[in-house]
Amino acid sequence: MGGSPCAGKSSISSILANRFDLDVYRVDEAFDVHVQRLNSETHLALANWCAASWNERWMQPLESLVQEVIACYREHFTLILEDVISLPKQKPLLVEGTALLPKEVVGVLTSRNQAIWAVPTADFQREHYTRRDWVSGIVQQCDDSELAFQNWMGRDIQFARWIIAEAETLGCEVLMVDGQHTIEENALRIAAHFKFEVDS
Repeated sequence: MGGSPCAGKSSISSILANRFDLDVYRVDEAFDVHVQRLNSETHLALANWCAASWNERWMQPLESLVQEVIACYREHFTLILEDVISLPKQKPLLVEGTALLPKEVVGVLTSRNQAIWAVPTADFQREHYTRRDWVSGIVQQCDDSELAFQNWMGRDIQFARWIIAEAETLGCEVLMVDGQHTIEENALRIAAHFKFEVDS
């Protein structure tokens, strides 16, 4: 389950794991370990991003930010895949995270129905990002905190559009998150996509 930030992927994965007895691999939780495994030659974009300050990250032109995040996620996927392959298969495994780009994911699946991307609308994203206390702590470290926040939002909005376009080109499913459904309802919609047995 991939998608752009602020779509509720982590919450949805917890609901699905509890209801359908799944193991969950959370990309965000594995990131700190992955940083220790970075190779500056094969993970150049990701290594550069990790070495940069928040100011250096968010004060770039918007187009540079979008291309940077796509490059970073492509490199990160190789580390995610190494982990997933090595995990014991005691239960069905749900992998969730923003770094799961459609083309990379489709390349290792036997069926496109094994994946879905959850993407928030721009309005939903902006509304929910402003509720995260840690966001202000990050942008306040930048030369222009307002511009940094706008760049951050603009990057994620454009990244969401990129995800939708790539997923649709590959014939993959996208779930739009706009606040019209509860997180539990979105979880059930994703469960139906994965053909989990949902009680009526």
